[in-house]
Amino acid sequence: MRSSITRSLRSTTTLFRSHFAKHRWPAFVLTLAAALVLVTTTAAAIAFVLKWGTPGTADGQFLSPRGIAVDSAGNVYVADQNPRVQKFDSSGTFLFKFGGSGSSNPGEFIAPSGVAVDSAGNIYVTDSDPDRTNHLVQKFNSSGTFLTSWGTQGTGNSQFFGAGGVTVDSSINVYVADPQNHRIQKFTSTGTFITKWGSNGAGDGQFSGPQGVAVDALANVYVADTANNRIQKFDSTGTFITKWGSNGSGNGEFNGPQGVSVDSSGNVYVADSGNSRIQKFSSGGTFLEAFGTAGTGDGEFSGPQDLAADATGNIYVADTGNERVQKLGTAAPLVADAGPDQTVECTGASTDVTLDGTGSTGGGTLSYTWKEGATALGTGAMLTVSLPNGPHNITLTVMSSGGGSDDDEVLINIVDTTAPSISCPANITANLPPNSSATSVPVTFSVTASDGCSSSVTITTDHASGSSFSVGTTTVNAMADDHNGNTSACSFTVTVLYNFTGFFSPISNLPVLNVVNAGRAIPVKFSLSGNKGLNIFALGSPSSGPIACNSSDPAVDLEETVTAGNSTLNYDAGADQYIYVWKTEASWAGTCRQLVVQLNDGSIHRANFKFR
Repeated sequence: MRSSITRSLRSTTTLFRSHFAKHRWPAFVLTLAAALVLVTTTAAAIAFVLKWGTPGTADGQFLSPRGIAVDSAGNVYVADQNPRVQKFDSSGTFLFKFGGSGSSNPGEFIAPSGVAVDSAGNIYVTDSDPDRTNHLVQKFNSSGTFLTSWGTQGTGNSQFFGAGGVTVDSSINVYVADPQNHRIQKFTSTGTFITKWGSNGAGDGQFSGPQGVAVDALANVYVADTANNRIQKFDSTGTFITKWGSNGSGNGEFNGPQGVSVDSSGNVYVADSGNSRIQKFSSGGTFLEAFGTAGTGDGEFSGPQDLAADATGNIYVADTGNERVQKLGTAAPLVADAGPDQTVECTGASTDVTLDGTGSTGGGTLSYTWKEGATALGTGAMLTVSLPNGPHNITLTVMSSGGGSDDDEVLINIVDTTAPSISCPANITANLPPNSSATSVPVTFSVTASDGCSSSVTITTDHASGSSFSVGTTTVNAMADDHNGNTSACSFTVTVLYNFTGFFSPISNLPVLNVVNAGRAIPVKFSLSGNKGLNIFALGSPSSGPIACNSSDPAVDLEETVTAGNSTLNYDAGADQYIYVWKTEASWAGTCRQLVVQLNDGSIHRANFKFR
């Protein structure tokens, strides 16, 4: 796989996120076009190079990036609404960040809007939320350490209503767009006020919510006059020179232009925010080309608010609604990008996988062909294919209408790591056959299993269905194996019970109190429907213990007793009855007790007695 930043940095964000609307914008700032078709009069010279950023708060992620600048070394500074400024190298590698939410301490931001870098590497950041307390410019050194700040809310000199774009000329004079005061203010690098120009209106030198400001090598100042849908050009003292643009989506027309930048050749680039595109002009305002449409793909934009040109002609765009930065250049080499290797969980005998070649770059119209070995899979930048389990080496060939081709490979590994689904029956209770000496009984059951990837699942149990289960409770363990290295298990119990129907005379069953003389031996009679042998009691059974005498319980005199002796158990075959002789104690007189008979099938049977 080709290790390229264009491969791993993808954006799937939607247009404008809630935080983008959270900071209230003047009504004139931005209206997004629902769709846009661009027609240029010259061959496009701007091409997509790479992108970075996704929505979020981590390093390299963005929340509505609004300001962008480039220093002399090609490093890129981005102001986003987390709020902070992040610094990257020219390939989008994160370097450091500074800032934080607040207005109480130096270096904090509410809604950073503009960012600029002077020739000494000092960084200037404006705060632009008109409803909050930060209406200022803050200055930091090249490491992001706070140096100084200036500005308060108001209409006077050095005051702002939501400071907007910022730029620095070769003499390190600082120009700041003051949108709601409809003017530009000029300062020294330490914040000393120099001059200002502009008022609310549509005449030459007037503004309506200006957002972007840039300066060229001759100290000419270009202003994105946002709500007037035009660019105005001034000299360094604010004297009007020229203007261009009107509302619309045609070449040289604008819909809420937000950002403006000038390259080393004097070409002027405009972030045409509402049209989701970039336009390029000569220094005098002659239209040269337009690039981009509304969308989330490479070279597509969602309300870009700012852009910056570096010394080599690259353009960096704050793609605000897509929460990312895009880098544009004058040429794009043909590079096939088959996307990252994928390990995909199988969904059946074959699994649908989407091949993504949209990271491929190059000039002209690109065509895409996918193959696995000599087998053609299909065409298109994105292709869904159905693949069986196992590894697949797939080759993408990209060809350009301008000539040339490039290949890239991607490894798709279809794996099964999911255990089969297994289902055991509910716990089973069975009785021994009546009128029988049997102490076990056959029990049938069904365990089922299924697997989304394997058509052959083996089920094993440690007790076979239909086998005989002895008196008592037996746990049955089951396992399913999909033969892809995955197993699952379940268990249930089988309980085999005697056919116990209660105690026979002379004992009365609950809730009756059997009244008897203490010290007598009581014959406890019951049937299990056949001779099951004499080993029928659980360990420690029978037993008895005191209970509260309840006068409301019915009571009967127990007439049949025997002379006290040792407790014994016998079986009367003629009557099919077990007779347990329970020896009572004379000391129990005046108490109530409960006899507890627990059989070795786990069942428990009780009778209550009152001793006199």
